[in-house]
Amino acid sequence: EFFEQNLIETAEGRRALDYLARRGVNEETRKAFRLGYAPNNYDAMGGYLRSRGASTVQIERSGLVTLKESGGFYDRFRNRLMFPICDTQGRGIAFGGRILGDGEPKYLNSPETALYTKGMNLFGLNHAREAIRQRGYAILVEGYLDFLIPFQAGVRNLVASLGTALTENQARLLGRYARRIVVNFDPDSAGQAATKRSLELLLTEAFKVNVLTLPDNLDPDEYIRAHGPESYLKLLKGTHPFLDYIVDQAISTHDQTRPTGKVETINAILPY
Repeated sequence: EFFEQNLIETAEGRRALDYLARRGVNEETRKAFRLGYAPNNYDAMGGYLRSRGASTVQIERSGLVTLKESGGFYDRFRNRLMFPICDTQGRGIAFGGRILGDGEPKYLNSPETALYTKGMNLFGLNHAREAIRQRGYAILVEGYLDFLIPFQAGVRNLVASLGTALTENQARLLGRYARRIVVNFDPDSAGQAATKRSLELLLTEAFKVNVLTLPDNLDPDEYIRAHGPESYLKLLKGTHPFLDYIVDQAISTHDQTRPTGKVETINAILPY
């Protein structure tokens, strides 16, 4: 409620609203996922929680503040667009925040708390689980907007891995709803590495895995805004088995004109 209110009612929040508009997130999606804004203030959230009757111990354990070495605490999330992270029942258990303007890290998630264990949850699963069951497969993407824009466009059987390579617990959670996965991570080098790590895990957990690599090095968010959901769905129907992806990656990253390059290619493929 605090973050939502700051998004709508403050001048600072207007910048976050403008950012969402530029990224193509409409009001219905913003409200459905309860997006918000963390003000650029060191004690806005802490002060709000105290005003609502929270004790110092409760505030410290919430993951919403950072403890000072000198004692006391300051707000963990400042000047960030806020994405609530929910469990499968839709209950808020943590947050992710994207910095507005300059600053590092670009994305900051809640630390582990009594409610939230990293690598145990998938962003959007509470909204997507029925569609995943109905379609018989899940699309796995990386980030919040890579989830929100396709979901808004009607592609509902997807989840996001919260900015990290898939974990064993996330794979098992996903396995409750589908045994077929299409991995559609960002096409940059970090995304390719995350794809390979996720493939290893999903194959170990006996999923049937395909990979979708979008044209022009676009991520799902960018592709759907540029080409529309129908084009994205058409590409989904033509996804390739994971081994085709591994072979293509190995061939393109090693020199095929040299014997050693061919050996390196084979060595890259064999583990899969």
